[in-house]
Formats: sequence, C-alpha cells, structure tokens
Amino acid sequence: MTDEGKAGKDIGSKRMRTFWKVLSIILGAICLVCFLTTFSMYWWPSIPPSPRPSEGRVYPLNNHGHYTYMNREEHLLNESARWIFLAAFLPGSAIYYFVDPFDRKRRWRPVRPPQPWW
Repeated sequence: MTDEGKAGKDIGSKRMRTFWKVLSIILGAICLVCFLTTFSMYWWPSIPPSPRPSEGRVYPLNNHGHYTYMNREEHLLNESARWIFLAAFLPGSAIYYFVDPFDRKRRWRPVRPPQPWW
C-alpha cells in the first residue's frame, strides 16, 4: 500500500473516531438533561399535593409515598424526558461498548500480590 493510501485510511479512521466521540458526547448530554428534568420535577414548587381538576392537575406523580399532581403539559414533559433518556441511553451504551471511541476498554493487567500496608 502506498503512503497516500495509508494517509487516507488514517484520516478516515480519525474522522470516524471523532464522529463517534461527538455523537457519544451529544447522547450523554441529552441523557443528563433528561435525567435532571425528570429528577427535579419532584421538587417543583408549582406541583400541588392534592388534585385540582379545575386546573387540570389530575396526573399523579408518586413522590416517595405521597402523590403530587401535574397538569397535562408537565405530565407530557415527564413522559417525554423518560422516553428520550431511554432512546439516547441505549445507543450511547452500545457505542461505548462496541465502538469504544475514547479507548477505555479494560486492558489486561498483570496480577500482582498485594503490597503490605506498613
């Protein structure tokens, strides 16, 4: 193989590795935002502890044994964030496991006896 072929192949692999890194970071950021949104809903001060059908607050949110009630928009935000988290987490995990864009797979290390603590 000529030097040009090797250089082209190296550039392609670097581009693909960069692509997988960027995609992994984007999916990780999406997962983080979805998790923080879903997790923070339990402390939103606008969600009352009793249902208010006149305001449309009939969707329960189980807050560790006592319910708080959301309106339709908050309920859809909660459900959307959960499904988007799942839709971003599964491919992100597959990329991390199979592609390994950050070269973090465990490498075999020699077994060494434990060192004395004194």
